[in-house]
Amino acid sequence: MTCRAFIIGLLAVAGLALLDPYTSFIKGYGWLTATCFPGGPVLILVLLTVGVNVLIKLVRRRWAFTQAELMLVWCMLIVSCAIPCEGIGRYWYNLLAGGPYLARRTDLYWEDDGSLTRAPEGLVLSKNPASFAAKQYYEGSEGGRVPWHLWLGPLAQWTVFLVLMSIAVICLCAILRRQWVDAERLMFPLARVPLEFTEGSAKGGLLPALFTDRAFLVGLLVSGAFRFVRALPLLFGKDSGWVIQIPIGDVLQDTPLAHMAFSNFDFWPSALGFAFLVPADVSLSVWFFFLFSRAELQAAHWLAVPRAWGTWSPLMRWQQVGAYLAFTAGMLVAARRHLLGVFRKALGMRGGTDDRGEPMAYPVAFWGFVLSIAGCLAWYVYYGVSLPMAAAVLALLFCSFLVYARIVAQGGLYVSRNLWILPTVLHGATGRLAGAGAVIASMQSWLLLTGTTVMLSPMAIHAFRISEVFKKRKRLLPLAMIAAVLVAIPCTTYTTLTQAYRHGALNFNDTWSVRDVPKGAFDTAHRIITQPGQSAEPYWEALGFGAIMTGFVMFVRARFYWWPIHSIGLLACSSWHAHRLWFPFLLGWLTKVSIMKLSGGRLLRDARLFFIGLIVVEFSVSGASAVVRTITHGACPGF
Repeated sequence: MTCRAFIIGLLAVAGLALLDPYTSFIKGYGWLTATCFPGGPVLILVLLTVGVNVLIKLVRRRWAFTQAELMLVWCMLIVSCAIPCEGIGRYWYNLLAGGPYLARRTDLYWEDDGSLTRAPEGLVLSKNPASFAAKQYYEGSEGGRVPWHLWLGPLAQWTVFLVLMSIAVICLCAILRRQWVDAERLMFPLARVPLEFTEGSAKGGLLPALFTDRAFLVGLLVSGAFRFVRALPLLFGKDSGWVIQIPIGDVLQDTPLAHMAFSNFDFWPSALGFAFLVPADVSLSVWFFFLFSRAELQAAHWLAVPRAWGTWSPLMRWQQVGAYLAFTAGMLVAARRHLLGVFRKALGMRGGTDDRGEPMAYPVAFWGFVLSIAGCLAWYVYYGVSLPMAAAVLALLFCSFLVYARIVAQGGLYVSRNLWILPTVLHGATGRLAGAGAVIASMQSWLLLTGTTVMLSPMAIHAFRISEVFKKRKRLLPLAMIAAVLVAIPCTTYTTLTQAYRHGALNFNDTWSVRDVPKGAFDTAHRIITQPGQSAEPYWEALGFGAIMTGFVMFVRARFYWWPIHSIGLLACSSWHAHRLWFPFLLGWLTKVSIMKLSGGRLLRDARLFFIGLIVVEFSVSGASAVVRTITHGACPGF
């Protein structure tokens, strides 16, 4: 870790946070930070490794970036990706301005002692439907001037919570690093790709060591050629390239199996690569439990089970809640000895876990987590949420953060999304969510859970996994991660607000996040406030089934070494992305099992490097496509 790497990381973070809102949800040119393995950082890493570093070596070899320096830039970039687009940036500003603007509609009554009235002062842009600032945000203003004095208050008050929560997440990931990396030995497939790609960057020839391997080069060439073939229609005047689509939904439509709710989906080659990089039992569980969920929906239809009409039905939502709760409990039980050792170390008691070599001292991580959580609770209470309900909101948030981090670290599912809605679960389970708590929980559900595919927790735990390459000043990594978040927030804010007041958010490419997300958030809060007895009826049977299934699979897997299925698939078996991941994971599982059965370790290694090459090309080309389209203002079609 060096000063120049830190400065380059901050500049890269600022550039990505300034660019991505414009190129993604504002103009629709491409998504640079939309998954837990984002194309923008991959493109920057490739350019630094095979572009800038080669030029530096031609001048003086000793000045070349080392792997540790490249990985510091990578860690800062991926952590910052929790902000610009699919983190919070796509929804944050719309949620602040959407309440007062949409309340102008005659069919919405949020201001009549409803969600807009109960919104805490300062957490929305205005509580007045006649707000001129909200109107200009959505429709544009003359000269494109941003009323910063009206925005700074709400943004600052939300930023306090977001920064406290980010510190808590980073501290928690620092505590869990040894348990997940050393004790449980999770694969971290999303970390293996940049680590192997940059290995030996400052040694040997001009390029990293991986470029001398034939299997990796074949993966680059095959993936590049396939990407070129997919883009060929663009050379003949077509508006889009060739997309491999599997129309399974159309095939089953109007058949007795239509209630399995399959969707047509595009084939994602990168998902096939990650499916190969994870253990076979994990990749098996992804497609197996997806098909199990389809069979479950069909059986529910035959048995006339209520509220089981498809992927987004209450059956699937509450079942996922049960799976999340059971898996979180299982993770904490498995880590109980490690957590007790960290607790003893933090309190200076005998028997504490040795934290030498850790990127964050355990006392610092423990007390940082405790104080940050206390600050989050104080934030909730300050805005009118009762302490028990505030604790419940935070508990569900961190349950989701932990599970999502595990899904990515162990399952290689680089993109996923929660089905369940935070206020619906809380009110359905307790019946006590009301007033300011309903509004805050509804906004945070879209901001941090339901709407996002990028959370800080998987990014942070991967950064701590990569920290093993840092030989010196390793404990500066958490500070670099926090700095990346602090830089990304104002950069994202600047681009989004200046574009909104110049052109109007209603003219953004992503109309769903502009209109539907704030309407959904305030509608949910409004129903809970005005109709508490009729809103969010719990589905205990589905919750119990999800918890029992997950607990059973975790138990038998711990007791019997031969058990072939992992519980990861139960956590992500029903969502928009699951429809697109299950088939590549089926092919990846078949490929890996076939090689393991019919060949030896050499072919297994070559296949792994082949798929790493495929992944690097897929994501870097996607990032390059977004950048080129932005430079040409959309004149160049996406490739």
